[in-house]
Amino acid sequence: MQAATQVFLSGALTFGVPLAWAVHELFVLRRSSGGFGGRDEPPPPEPPKLKPDRPKQLPECLIPKLPPAAVRSRVRETV
Repeated sequence: MQAATQVFLSGALTFGVPLAWAVHELFVLRRSSGGFGGRDEPPPPEPPKLKPDRPKQLPECLIPKLPPAAVRSRVRETV
């Protein structure tokens, strides 16, 4: 077998057969009935979107309790 023939047949086997198979599968998918992935059942319904009227408040245990107006004076540190 000549080198050019061997290169052509190797390339056809490597790229041609998988490409032809992929094109065939695309045509088979388009011919199938029911446009949702080839299945006959409809897609499941989407869950309702909940929108709260106002944002939820934090529970009392998560709200930081600040000390009463204890004003601390700043002290300048010297180095």
